[in-house]
Amino acid sequence: MAKSDRHPNGDLHLDLLAPESPNTGDYTSLSVHQPPDSGWVSEMNFIRADTPSQLRQRFIQIQVTDRRFKEPSWMHPNIGGEAQFVQGRTDEIDAIRDELEATETKNKLGEWTATSISGNAILSSVLFSAGQTIAKAGKLAPVTQLLVVTVVYCLRWVFEEVMSAVPLNGGFYTAMLNSAPKKLAAICAVFSMLSYLSTAVVNGVSAMNYVNESLVEIPVTGCTIGLLVVFALLCLLGIAESAFVALIFFVFHTFTLTLLAVFSLSYVVQHPSIFVDNMSTSLPDVTMFGGAAHASNVASALFLGYGTAMLGVTGFESSSQYVEEQAAGVFPKTLRNMWALSSTFNVAYSLLALAVVPVDTIISNQSTLLSYMGRLSGGRWLEVVVAIDAFGVLAGAVLTAYVGINGLFQRLAIDRVLPSFLLKVNSCRGTNHYIILVFCIVASSLVFILNAEVTVLSGVFALAFLCVLLSFTIACLLLKICREEIPRKRTTSWANTCFCLGMISMGILANGFSDVRALSYFFIYFTAFFVVVFLMLTRVSLLKGLLFVSRKLLLHFRGGQGASTPIQQILAGGQAFVGSVKTAMTIETIKNTPVVFFCK
Repeated sequence: MAKSDRHPNGDLHLDLLAPESPNTGDYTSLSVHQPPDSGWVSEMNFIRADTPSQLRQRFIQIQVTDRRFKEPSWMHPNIGGEAQFVQGRTDEIDAIRDELEATETKNKLGEWTATSISGNAILSSVLFSAGQTIAKAGKLAPVTQLLVVTVVYCLRWVFEEVMSAVPLNGGFYTAMLNSAPKKLAAICAVFSMLSYLSTAVVNGVSAMNYVNESLVEIPVTGCTIGLLVVFALLCLLGIAESAFVALIFFVFHTFTLTLLAVFSLSYVVQHPSIFVDNMSTSLPDVTMFGGAAHASNVASALFLGYGTAMLGVTGFESSSQYVEEQAAGVFPKTLRNMWALSSTFNVAYSLLALAVVPVDTIISNQSTLLSYMGRLSGGRWLEVVVAIDAFGVLAGAVLTAYVGINGLFQRLAIDRVLPSFLLKVNSCRGTNHYIILVFCIVASSLVFILNAEVTVLSGVFALAFLCVLLSFTIACLLLKICREEIPRKRTTSWANTCFCLGMISMGILANGFSDVRALSYFFIYFTAFFVVVFLMLTRVSLLKGLLFVSRKLLLHFRGGQGASTPIQQILAGGQAFVGSVKTAMTIETIKNTPVVFFCK
């Protein structure tokens, strides 16, 4: 038998009771030193038995592990959890590999079907970027387009290295996850959200502008919001992009642009004086910093014109979003085709516009320049054909934005960067209705706030697109520095990567300087998305801070009422306030999320 009592100095006095004998006292006493209650304790405690001199002394060695935590147990949900190592059977693994090899080239996108999906996005940009570039650069617009051609050519190698190192859907976000902290990747993903948002808005407004100017007079703002709602309903019904339909639109759009170019060349031959007159005009007087500065020289025309000309290649990054659906070796060909097509049409129409339409008329009709060129060069029928083609291609780009944002939000919600309720599926059609509705509301708000001003919206679009390209370039640099061991089929030089980084940064500055209003709205919507991402990434720390502050407040108010009892202090230390249990359970749920990863 044994009994114990605690001394004031913290030692535990343990009495071992032994049978009485003539040569011993009533019992044998042992003294044990117990460490204070602080933190994790794991040590060897020595117990010495104080016995009469007649008996030999015994030394008992006991290992004591103190499993008391500095924080409540729900702060450490991994305690008591389990980890399992799962190894598949060899025959099952071989069967899966055979099936994957058999379907490696089946149902994969070929060169032109893959090009058509992203090609519609990049070729639709010329419909609204050609006039805006001339409005900024004037007669130097072809030079700025050649600068863009050079930059995009160099970007091809950056994209190829990134996607050959990490050949997964998701573009630069996936590459960032494999080369940078998750928080940095999540912040960069906000740029992709803004890019999809501005894609839907700018293309929707441009489509309605072509209808309003060339087909029938309509309220552009209301009809654009209506178009966004219609495509939201179609996405709720489960309608998605089709590679075959995209190919049809791509062929028709390319044919229309070629047809317009032929008629424009014929018009130039008949009226060569227009180009000569435009070349003799002075450079446009452009404003910077919200009207605080004015400039009309070669440097300002090239600088601001280059930033606007980058709008002509929006959509170049879209091919990386579905790289897994492309057959082996198709992705580099897709980039090559998009570069060749965008370069040809952007440079050609910057020259043809200056040869067909006077500069002043270009500036006044910059949002629907191509249909106006069709009216001058071919007549009313060509204007209608160009307007119908523009509406179809630009409206298709709105659907592309819905499909793209749906995939991006799903990925971010799975990675716990966005709220998990976005993953809820409609039981009727199996679609993610929350994602579609949220995107529709946000896009409609941007159209309504800016009253469908395509110039300001294009500035927001350019900033978002250039930030996406900047993120790709940064991902390439991080892969070179941090993940050099990852095998890749293609690599680009440090000089080329740094050149792309500098030119893209210059494009961002050009767009920011030329339109401060667009920059302000870009930051407003960036902040809105960033706050949601920040709250999701730091929600555990914020909840812990809530518990800490509430405990301090509870102790403060109880202390004002007088000396608190030990029980009250214990309760206050255990966060005994309204909602504490719910908050603790929320933290435990967040931290107790199971993780599955594969390795070989």
